[in-house]
Amino acid sequence: MLSAKLFATLAIMQVALALLESKTPSKSIDVYFHATYFVIGHVHLIGLTARTSACFALIYFAASRWVLRPLNNSLGITHVVLALAGFILLFVAVYWKRDVTAGGEPAGPAVNHWHFLALLVGVFCFLLGCLTLAVNCTWTAIAALRSR
Repeated sequence: MLSAKLFATLAIMQVALALLESKTPSKSIDVYFHATYFVIGHVHLIGLTARTSACFALIYFAASRWVLRPLNNSLGITHVVLALAGFILLFVAVYWKRDVTAGGEPAGPAVNHWHFLALLVGVFCFLLGCLTLAVNCTWTAIAALRSR
């Protein structure tokens, strides 16, 4: 249940951050991927992470209410920490990308390397957190079946 509360708190904080971000002029992330050009607004990215946190909170809350055996609390906290690290690194990479091209000139290849590394580690942490949730659910299901 602690994981549900932590993810709900994180979602509320991200919604507040999205509301604060919506007051500033619109900025975007431009991604060119396989001959397709994606433009994603920062407020939309923050909103997507808030919805993700809310979905995780709902999963943990539903598991605590409807499943006879509760999910492992240590794995839940690990999931929260990994997801939070992924969100933070993603935001650092996004805002760093916006700041390195101030004045219209690129800051140099070293900055792009660190930007990509922060983005890659952020995505890896988030996916590792999702894997932790899958392991937690599987472990709980196996323990529930063994107890029968």
